[in-house]
Amino acid sequence: AGLAALGCSSAAAASKRHRRRARRSIAVLATLRETAAGTKVPEAPQSPRRLGESVASLASEAGIDLKVKPWEVLSSIAKNAARDWFMKRAQDRGIPWSESVRFFQSKQAELERNFAELCDTSVEYPAYYEMPFHGYDQGNLSWLAAYELEPATQSMCLGYYDGLSWQDAQEMFRGAAREVIAETWFAARGMSADEQPTEGPKTLLDIGCSGGFSTQEMVKTFPGVEATGVDLSPYYLSVAKFLYPQHRFMHALAEETGLPDESFDVVTLNFLLHELPLDASRATLREACRLLKPGGMIAVLDVDPRRLLELPPLRRWAFQVTEPWCKDGEYYSLDMEKELKDLGFEAVKLMANDPVNALLVARKAK
Repeated sequence: AGLAALGCSSAAAASKRHRRRARRSIAVLATLRETAAGTKVPEAPQSPRRLGESVASLASEAGIDLKVKPWEVLSSIAKNAARDWFMKRAQDRGIPWSESVRFFQSKQAELERNFAELCDTSVEYPAYYEMPFHGYDQGNLSWLAAYELEPATQSMCLGYYDGLSWQDAQEMFRGAAREVIAETWFAARGMSADEQPTEGPKTLLDIGCSGGFSTQEMVKTFPGVEATGVDLSPYYLSVAKFLYPQHRFMHALAEETGLPDESFDVVTLNFLLHELPLDASRATLREACRLLKPGGMIAVLDVDPRRLLELPPLRRWAFQVTEPWCKDGEYYSLDMEKELKDLGFEAVKLMANDPVNALLVARKAK
């Protein structure tokens, strides 16, 4: 039995090394084929990606107007243009958007059963959440938004790497985050992720889990971890439970989950904070700190606002018009490093994860 376990461990380690080599091969290809924005290297002090300066000041220097009309005041023609742009781009790159929507529509009965089981009728939606989001007049609180979750998630990385399939692009940017998160956890314990240690986290909370895609990605990072996903949309959670019934999902506010103090080893926030006003983002980080056990880890993967300044005007407009809190004074003014340090986190590290997003990892003090 000991030899069998050793063989399994060696095989698992070899498999992990193979996956890493595969991602590095993809990375080489992507480096050669990235768009001009993705490969742009700051050569002058005026580069939009300077650290330590506000997005608003950098945009002003570059002559970029960050203000866009709110979604609700756009004409139906402009709204359709924004939505059509996202869907056409996805379908042109091989993502079966329409087929995916029809599939989830065909599962409506099961989704409604999940909704009835998960929806907490005592939850009060804050005003910021009832605004239009992502090109939907009802924001995240509609079946249409839930039907389109999967293709929308698959398409989010299409602008990252020119020449890659969406599947390879997904694995590249999500795999990069998984690798850093795992290495950070084990390094803090004097171990290597390649050693297949048994000291992995036992409990993980994914705040803002949406349709469960990020929750599943985090489980890939730590196989066997007990994962819980929290989201404010019962529509999204219905999809999450349908796709990943092996995980636990909860309907709750990100900034007030109601979960016990110090009950998780790892807390993750994947593409959540750019969807929140500044005060709610700060409250969510405080909640994550409350929920983490001493020595636990937080990982935040989200769009780098400075990267938006390098996007072509149409692409930047299509993003901003569907993201009401991506503006100066809100997400663009959030200093995550400072917020976490002020909360007492240690080993706070912010790094580029891919051409568009930043990854932040930190450890709660013991």
